[in-house]
Amino acid sequence: VTVTNNSNGVSVDYETEAPMTLLVPEVAAEVVKDLVNTVRSYDTENEHDVCGW
Repeated sequence: VTVTNNSNGVSVDYETEAPMTLLVPEVAAEVVKDLVNTVRSYDTENEHDVCGW
């Protein structure tokens, strides 16, 4: 799963060895929420302080 901020091109990925778990709506929602929050953090924080970028 990849989430990209079209405003600045920042992209974050989520990889799993069990992709079928993403078929569970609650699991998929949590993954997407975490990715979106990471992208938002990157946009508001110093780029060197978030996720080691």
